Amino acid sequence: MDTPEDRLTILERAQLLHDATLRRHGEMLDQHEDRLARLEALIHGQHRLQTELHGLMERLAQRQDSHDEVIRHLAQTLDAIRDMLDRGNGH
Repeated sequence: MDTPEDRLTILERAQLLHDATLRRHGEMLDQHEDRLARLEALIHGQHRLQTELHGLMERLAQRQDSHDEVIRHLAQTLDAIRDMLDRGNGH
């Protein structure tokens, strides 16, 4: 049979369990907040890197366009030289 002392012991144990659960949940929330903060920092870093990579890709594309233009001019010059050589010394 439950005595008042047994009931108090049950209530005390329940209170201790409740307190421990609250502490654990608080710790879990703190860890969750820390992880969210790190995740947000990673997201910002990723965004910054993507922006930098986009800029690099644009600069490389511009360089490639310039390079292609130089190659076209060189090909035209080479074609003109070949044409002159094919004509020989007779102009």
